[in-house]
Amino acid sequence: MFATLLFVLMFALTSGNARRCQLGFTNLGRGCYLFSHNHATYAEANSFCLFFGSHLADITSKNEDDLIRSYVLRNGKGSQFYIGATDLRAEGIWTWEHPLRKVVGYTNWYPGEPNNHEGKEHCMVIHYGHRFKWNDAYCYTKARFICEQSRI
Repeated sequence: MFATLLFVLMFALTSGNARRCQLGFTNLGRGCYLFSHNHATYAEANSFCLFFGSHLADITSKNEDDLIRSYVLRNGKGSQFYIGATDLRAEGIWTWEHPLRKVVGYTNWYPGEPNNHEGKEHCMVIHYGHRFKWNDAYCYTKARFICEQSRI
């Protein structure tokens, strides 16, 4: 009886912890996300996320993309948000920065994007004018950003 009670209690505590997000992060689907109110360059946004034990969001499924876009449409006050992919290492080869891997499988680029306008767009954003679909942007533009973190 005691062993069963101990097992149930341990499972309940473990299960509860698996569903929590750190203070300031929002629980959406399987992830925890921080939607910044501050504006930063891509590098600054990346550093901010890393400082808080997270990374710029990597969107790898339609479900995750729909959850994030829906949240931003309901609550976001920015016109664009950095997410965690660039083609800075090799033009036209987009990679998620954490962990470092190519953007393959699911994508949600706005029609005509990425277009590397003026040869200077190397960081990924979701943009209001593009219904928060993916767009390549100048990395030095000050924009809001989305950090992603594993649950604690």
